[in-house]
Amino acid sequence: MRVDIGKYLMSVEKPAQYLGNEINSFHKDLDSVKARMCLFFPDIYEVGMSNLGIKLLYAIMNKVDNFYLERGFAPMEDMETLMRQNNIPMFSLETKTELKDFDVVGFSLSYEMCYPNVLNALDLANIPLHADERGEEHPLIMAGGTCMMNPTPMEKFLDFFVIGDGEETMTKLAQTLVALAGKTKAEKLEAIKDFEGVYIPKLHKGVKRIKRAIVQDIDNTPSYSEQLVPYIQIVHDRASVEIQRGCTRGCRFCQAGYVYRPVRERSLEKNMELIEDMLFNTGYSEISLSSLSSSDYTGISSLIDGLQKKYENKNLAISLPSLRMNTHSVDVAVNISGGKRTGFTFAPEAGSQKMRDVINKGVTEEQIIETAEAAVKAGWDNLKFYFMIGLPFETDEDVMAIYELVKRVTYRCRTIRRRVNITASVSNFVPKPHTPYQWHEQMSVEETERKQGMLRDAFRGMKGATLRMHPPKKSYLEGFLSRGDERTADLIETAFKIGAKLDDYKDNFSIWKEAMEELNISEKDYLGARDLDAVLPWDLVDTGVSKEFYIRELEKSEKQALTVDCREQCSACGMKKYIKECGSLTLDKK
Repeated sequence: MRVDIGKYLMSVEKPAQYLGNEINSFHKDLDSVKARMCLFFPDIYEVGMSNLGIKLLYAIMNKVDNFYLERGFAPMEDMETLMRQNNIPMFSLETKTELKDFDVVGFSLSYEMCYPNVLNALDLANIPLHADERGEEHPLIMAGGTCMMNPTPMEKFLDFFVIGDGEETMTKLAQTLVALAGKTKAEKLEAIKDFEGVYIPKLHKGVKRIKRAIVQDIDNTPSYSEQLVPYIQIVHDRASVEIQRGCTRGCRFCQAGYVYRPVRERSLEKNMELIEDMLFNTGYSEISLSSLSSSDYTGISSLIDGLQKKYENKNLAISLPSLRMNTHSVDVAVNISGGKRTGFTFAPEAGSQKMRDVINKGVTEEQIIETAEAAVKAGWDNLKFYFMIGLPFETDEDVMAIYELVKRVTYRCRTIRRRVNITASVSNFVPKPHTPYQWHEQMSVEETERKQGMLRDAFRGMKGATLRMHPPKKSYLEGFLSRGDERTADLIETAFKIGAKLDDYKDNFSIWKEAMEELNISEKDYLGARDLDAVLPWDLVDTGVSKEFYIRELEKSEKQALTVDCREQCSACGMKKYIKECGSLTLDKK
């Protein structure tokens, strides 16, 4: 059933986010469609439309014959108020169809604090929250995304999960839904139960581990050059191409670096072709060369040179979202900036050399300072540094080393040019599943506030430097959800029913604390240390990286011992049992 929202659009902020008629959006003849899915991003439009995964799946799944993938986003508060006042159910963007009328509703989950938004969407759609309470009249509810490397906290609400790379598995899912149009949900689940990366709790729980889906050759994945172009400003308003997948650096805190192994580089020719098509199809004049470590792409210089030569008179802006701490990165940035010098971002992660060795960052203080100086000499006045506090084996001296490092960088850079400003952005470490720190204790809110207070006092009055810090309470809640278990589902549901949603935009901490007290949930059980031989809620997912490797890395972390880059030497993480060519999927080795 279609929902009529037209008469309400002039009463809400940014009404264009609810239209669904953007450039490159799909509008299919429903009479020719045999199966439909709504891909729902449980956050507001301007955030969801900046997500490359949404753009990618939307483009490739809509190429499947007789299948229609539509989109959905969490409504902003003004729209939700109107929806609840007027009994308007949650709808898809393209056809304004009620969510309950789709064959499948799939949630993209890349941030744990969006979990209550999933329940809010189901509630707005009049779909029962619990999977075991839904009948044939309701759609199958699924989820994918990085957060689903630990699916356990959301099992209660979802029928199935897709864990890992989505292109191949989601395309097969679309084809299967078309082939089984009119069949029961049980028949559909039975048909997909052996797909790579598919986890169906009622069929797989306690029966087998789920190997994450891995796309080995990203050169041969379907094109997603017809990216959606919104009519309103979004967070990342540009075309985006994933030039490679995975990372070889082995930073011990980084979940994405482990769960997206091995590194797979798209060929130079395919990247150029994809970018050319993307710019033509979207009209954008800016392209983001996206990956976990873009400056590590073997052909980065050739790619940039090729783009600049091809588009030298067309004002093409090129952005690299992730650069390494070295002067090569500055050279790359100079090459793409075209004379514009806005801001330059570094991620030393820790202030002391000890802590950088603990986390296997592999960068020295002199390299950090040299890189900053090179950036200033090249014309950048605004430098941003990312740090973390609360890392394993950290002392107060290590926390204060953040201030000392920024002070030294500021002095050296302002000697070159007085108007240089350094921003130190400090986040709070959250131990994540499938990392060497998955067993480690997370610091409490009180300890976070104490360490943040130390930094505030140190930075107070410091010229040329600005300190920004992540809210302690949000990190605390993220820790509860990221390493959660079955009971975490009860916490999510209770918090939602009390009023938690859109947690990224408001302080709902008291609501979550009330839910914890109601359920008698112990902070220590979720934020405390775990035994190395404990069965962990996320052990049901096999990422390809072995637990033995994580333990070795934890031991090396305590000894401040480095692990070399995978490109230089195999560290025997376990990936080769699935991808024999692991380590050889880069341009220089293919």
